[in-house]
Amino acid sequence: MNCNLERFAYGPDATLGRLRVRDSVFYTVERPWLGNRPFESCIPEGVYSCAAYSSPKYPNVWELVDVPGRSKILIHTANYASDVRGCIGVGTAQAPGGWWVLQSRKAMQQLRDMLPPDFNLTITHYVPEYP
Repeated sequence: MNCNLERFAYGPDATLGRLRVRDSVFYTVERPWLGNRPFESCIPEGVYSCAAYSSPKYPNVWELVDVPGRSKILIHTANYASDVRGCIGVGTAQAPGGWWVLQSRKAMQQLRDMLPPDFNLTITHYVPEYP
């Protein structure tokens, strides 16, 4: 299975995106792009293998494998960029006019119901089409 995360907004404090899984759309929040610095930056665009991961702090989530120069990049519950340290937080919607996502726990449960233990994640950025 392949999922697509299309980033559409880059700000000084956060990066926002849309995560498409089958016919469902979720919203993501990440740290801003800061040159792939560990614990401070979102990760580079690319295709990543994701594997089931669980710890006491982050039970039943996914880890992106083989991220250049990084480790323990997770997809987990988070509403704000300040809730992640290089990871990807998911929500059911973007906050109206805000740089965060809503209903992260609900979104994670929906993802757990939809996604297999292992899948591929393609991360790109939105490029508008002009006539």
